[in-house]
Amino acid sequence: MNSYTHIKEALQLAEQAVYQGQLNLNGTNFQNAQMHLNIVQQQINEQKEAASGDKELRRMEEHLRHLREAQQAIQQNF
Repeated sequence: MNSYTHIKEALQLAEQAVYQGQLNLNGTNFQNAQMHLNIVQQQINEQKEAASGDKELRRMEEHLRHLREAQQAIQQNF
């Protein structure tokens, strides 16, 4: 099984950034969360090319989708 430590760490950072954005609505927090979400998406896309169909990777992708939904909710509150 492939270890996705770097993606998990980036996903954790993205989750923290989205959470900070929920606590304190400002442009800086929003942009920081967007940056982290984009980094995770890029890392997942790179891994998907190498390991298609991996369950762990799909779970991380689903987690990212939920974080993006939370980020969109924050954006609507601006």
